[in-house]
Amino acid sequence: MATATVEKKLTKQQVRKAAWTWTWWCLTVFGFERLQAPGFTMAMLPIVDAFYQDKPEEQQALLMRHRVFFNTEPKIGAMIPGIALSLEEARANGADITDDFIQNIKVGLMGPYAGIGDAINQATVPPILRSICIGLSGQTGSVVGPLLWIIFQAIYCPVLTIACFTLGYNLGTDAVDLILGERMARIQSAMAVMGLTVTGALTANYVRFNLGIEYTSDLATVNINTVLNGIFPGLLPMGLVLFGYYMLTRRNFNALKLMILYVVVAIVGGAIGLLVP
Repeated sequence: MATATVEKKLTKQQVRKAAWTWTWWCLTVFGFERLQAPGFTMAMLPIVDAFYQDKPEEQQALLMRHRVFFNTEPKIGAMIPGIALSLEEARANGADITDDFIQNIKVGLMGPYAGIGDAINQATVPPILRSICIGLSGQTGSVVGPLLWIIFQAIYCPVLTIACFTLGYNLGTDAVDLILGERMARIQSAMAVMGLTVTGALTANYVRFNLGIEYTSDLATVNINTVLNGIFPGLLPMGLVLFGYYMLTRRNFNALKLMILYVVVAIVGGAIGLLVP
C-alpha cells in the first residue's frame, strides 16, 4: 500500500454522525447471511457525499464494499467501522487502498475485537454493576437498583461505542496495535480477575443453600448447616455454584437444563425437609 498524506475531509460533526448511526443501527436488519453488515453500511451512509460528491457510481461502490458479512462486539468493535472510515477517507484522497485491503482489515479484526469486547462488556462490567444494583434492591425491593441499571445502560453503551468509533477513525490502522497490544492484554486479564472476584462475592451474599438436617441428643441439638458455616462460611452455596460450573463445562449441560435441575432439587428437598429457606 502506497504511503500518502491524507487530506482530512470529514469534520468532527460528520464523524460523530457516522458514529451515532453505527450506535443506533449496528444490530438492525439483522440476518444470518450478513449479520451486522447492514448497520456497517448505514454507518458509511452519512459520509459518502463528503468523499464522492456528485459521483453516484463511487458512492454506490463505497456502500457495496461494506454489504458483506460482518460481525463483532458492537461497542469495543466500533473501532472497526471507525478504522474503515479512515481508510475510505484515505482512498478518497488518492491512497492506493484496494477493496480487498479494507475487507481484510475488517475480517482480521472482527474476531479479536469481539473477544475483547465480550470479555469487558458481557463478562466483566455488567456483572459488577448488576451486583451493585442487586445489593441496592435485592433485600428491600427498592427501585433504586433497576433505575441505576437503566441509567447505566443509557449512558455507558452510547458513550463507549461513540468513543471507540472515533478512536478507530483517528488512529486508523494504528488502532490495531493499541487494542491488541501487550498493555491491553494485561488490562483484559486484570478486568477478568476483578469480574471473577465480584462474581464470587455475589455468590457468597445472594446464593442460598441451607440444609434442614439436625442431630438431636440428650445434651443438645446440632444443626448441620450451622456446623458447616462455622468451619467454612458459605461452603454449601460455593459447592452449589462449583457443581453448576462442573455440569456446564464437563458434562455438556446447558443453562436451561441446569436451572431445571436446581428447581427440581429445590422442590423435592423442600418437600422432604432436606432443604430449608
